[in-house]
Amino acid sequence: MKIVVVGSRGTLGAALVKHWNDAFVEERIAANVGRSVASSNDEIAALNLPDFDMYSRLATLDMIGDLKPDVVINAAGVNHIDWLESHANTARNLHATGPAHLRDAARRVGAKFVQFSCAEVFYRSKLEPGASDVRERAESPEAARKRVKPFSADGETPLPVDPAAPGFDELTVPNPANVYAKTKLESERVASEAPNALILRLSALFGETSEYSSGNLVSSLLNAFCRANRISAINDRLVEPLWTVDVLCALKTLLRADATGLYHLTGGSRGTPKEIADFLLKQTGLRDRQIVGITTEEYGLKVPQSAFPILESVKYDQVDGAYKLPDWKKSIDDYFERRANLFL
Repeated sequence: MKIVVVGSRGTLGAALVKHWNDAFVEERIAANVGRSVASSNDEIAALNLPDFDMYSRLATLDMIGDLKPDVVINAAGVNHIDWLESHANTARNLHATGPAHLRDAARRVGAKFVQFSCAEVFYRSKLEPGASDVRERAESPEAARKRVKPFSADGETPLPVDPAAPGFDELTVPNPANVYAKTKLESERVASEAPNALILRLSALFGETSEYSSGNLVSSLLNAFCRANRISAINDRLVEPLWTVDVLCALKTLLRADATGLYHLTGGSRGTPKEIADFLLKQTGLRDRQIVGITTEEYGLKVPQSAFPILESVKYDQVDGAYKLPDWKKSIDDYFERRANLFL
C-alpha cells in the first residue's frame, strides 16, 4: 500500500512517517487488541513545504496524480490559536482550502482521504463543579456538523461545564468559538465530501518535536523544567494529551477495518495542564522544581478557548480490532520508556 503524508515535518506527520512501518508499532497494536498483527511494509511519501504546496490546486492534483497513493493523510495544521485569530485567511487556507485540494486529488485517484480535527470545536467557557450542561445532539455526525452554532463571547451567556461531565461524542452539535476551531470544522466539512473519507478528532497531541513543529504541552513543560525552577501551569482547563504513536496505532487499525466517517480518538482520561506538569515532574525525578497553578486569564490568552476540549467516542469502540487508546498517564510513561530504550 502507498501512503502519502502531507505535513510530514510537523509533530504528528513526522511521527507517522518515522514510525509507520516500525515493528514496535505493530507489536504495540498486537498487545493492545489481543491478536497477532501482520507487519507492514507500506511505501510512504512524505510531502511538506517548500517542495509541496497544497494551497495550489494544480500542484496538488499533479503530485497526488503522479504518486497514485492508496491513502492520503493530511497531518498539516497550525494550532497557535491566538495567532490564527488575527490571521484568518491563513487559517482558512491551511484548514479549508488546502484540504479541499487534497480531497479532490484523493478522489481522482480513488484514495482514502484522512483528515485530522480537534476537540476545540466544542466550546465551554469555564469549569464549574455541579454546572448543568445542555448539549444539542443530532442523529448523525454529518447532521451535527450541519447544525453547528458558533459561539460569540460578545453578549452571550457563559457556558460552564462540570469537570466530571462526560466528553463530547460524535453526535454532539459543535459550537466553535475561535478562528482555529471554525476552520478545523470547515476542514471536516470539505473532507466529508470525499466518498471515502476518514475524519479523526482529538483533544491534544504530544511526542517528538522538530524545528518545524509547533511544540506541544508535554514538550513545552519538559523544556520549562530545564530552564527554570518555578513553572506556571494552567489549573482551570482540562485536556487529554495523546501520544502521536498511539494516534498512529489507532489510525492503522481504522484503515485496516476500512472505516469511514467521523471518529473521536480518546483514552477516556483528562487532566489540567497543572496536573500533567505535576505528573511529569514526578516521573522525571526532579526535586528542585516548583509548579504553580494559574488561571487561564492569568496565563494571558487573548482568544476564547474551550475549558473542556474533552471527547467521548460512540463509534470508535464499535470498530472490530480498533486500538484502545491508553489514558494520558500510561501514554506518557510509555513515551518515556520508549525514549529511554532508544538511548540504551
